[in-house]
Amino acid sequence: MTQNRSALTGNFLMIITAALWGFAFVAQKTGMDHLSPYMFSAIRFVLGATCLVFLLRWFGGARLDRRGYIMGIAMGVVLTFGALMQQVGIVETTAGKGGFLTAIYILLVPIFLSFSGHKLALQIWPAAILAIAGLYLLSIKGGEFNSINVGDYWVLASAIFWAVHIILIEKAVKYYDPLRLSIVQFYTCGVLSLFAVFLFDETVWSEVLVGVKGGWLELLYGGVASVAVAYTLQVFAQRSVPSHHAALILSLEAVFAVIGGVWLLDEELTMRMVMGFGLIFSGIILAQIPLSGTKAKLKIRENIAD
Repeated sequence: MTQNRSALTGNFLMIITAALWGFAFVAQKTGMDHLSPYMFSAIRFVLGATCLVFLLRWFGGARLDRRGYIMGIAMGVVLTFGALMQQVGIVETTAGKGGFLTAIYILLVPIFLSFSGHKLALQIWPAAILAIAGLYLLSIKGGEFNSINVGDYWVLASAIFWAVHIILIEKAVKYYDPLRLSIVQFYTCGVLSLFAVFLFDETVWSEVLVGVKGGWLELLYGGVASVAVAYTLQVFAQRSVPSHHAALILSLEAVFAVIGGVWLLDEELTMRMVMGFGLIFSGIILAQIPLSGTKAKLKIRENIAD
């Protein structure tokens, strides 16, 4: 009973995470009008980490040991590569293709887990395919895949890092405090993004200050809601949600992004999008239902315990 309640709580936290990330799409997109992708990432991740530091007094668990810091830094490095490669790729491709190609991590997570010897419930595979099909209907307009460009490859490569990031989180939270892990990974990502600023941007600091003033609201949402709250909820949730289930639930990010576009930007909601919603929800629900009775239930419990 306690295990079921914990899993339900974890699923609920993952849905909140997906919603915050989905609505963050507007903030991140308009934030690029004021700052470079690297500078925007650096500021929002440092801001997010700093917000969490103030919560340590009330919510922080045991301090990290040397291995805990290494795992947190590893999570931050993978997060940095995923975020920056995706951002670079989106410049060269459409938002629809970028969102769809990123979501390939839904399939990559169970594939990577299978290679590492994990036993997965059989319904995970059709559930992942349903979610991918739904994301295709939701994200891709007719003719968008008539040509493939370099940006598509960058975004597709980022999906590999998102998949690894989800798996790393599942392993790390078994041993270490989620809040402290989040702080370490966010500061790591912020510092590495700042290195990218010096490597790839022609930085004029007076212009950066102007950009911060112009994009303060986007930075506030991106740093507090998307990073400090959403990424941390993901880390807490994955204590009870297996990584292959987490990947499916996080696909709802695309659904909330569309809802945000319709609500905030007056974008059109089409029947094709509604069909995409239906397929994504079907995949998520299928992943939660054991198809072979007690044996499947035991497999799911083994995955949670691993």
